[in-house]
Amino acid sequence: MKELIQTHKKLIKKVKEQMGFSDYGMYWLAFLEGGLTIWLLDRLLFHWLKF
Repeated sequence: MKELIQTHKKLIKKVKEQMGFSDYGMYWLAFLEGGLTIWLLDRLLFHWLKF
């Protein structure tokens, strides 16, 4: 599990450096990504599949 966490931290650091984001920018990116995911799931489940 520790290896997975270290790999994830390295990936996040690499993406942050490549995109030129600060920690604050990465928080906003994660927030927007989560919002988009929820919106897409809402559209899929409640509008197209009529749950």
